[in-house]
Amino acid sequence: MVIVTLSALVLLWSFFQAPVTCGAPVRGRTDGCRNNATGILMGCHIHQHRWQKLKMLIFRRRVREFCSGLFSDGKATLVTLAALGSFLSGLVALIPGVAV
Repeated sequence: MVIVTLSALVLLWSFFQAPVTCGAPVRGRTDGCRNNATGILMGCHIHQHRWQKLKMLIFRRRVREFCSGLFSDGKATLVTLAALGSFLSGLVALIPGVAV
C-alpha cells in the first residue's frame, strides 16, 4: 500500500507541480509559450494558458499536439518519464500479476 500511495503522489506531482516549460499555443510562434509552468497539465502564470493545456486533452484534434509537447525538451521528458514510471510501479504494486 505504501508503494501505491507514493506512486500516486509522484504522479500528482508530475501532473500539477513539476517545473516544466508551458508550451501552450501562442499566435505567431510554432514552439508555443516558453514561460515556466507547474506540472505537465498546467500552464504558466498566464491564466488563459492554464486552460489551453487542459483543453488540448479534451479536443481530439489537439491531443497529438499535447503529446508531442511531453517530450519537447529535457525537463518535460524527465517529468513525463517520472510520471510513467510511477504509474507503472503503482500498477505493479496494485496488481501483482502484471509484473512479468
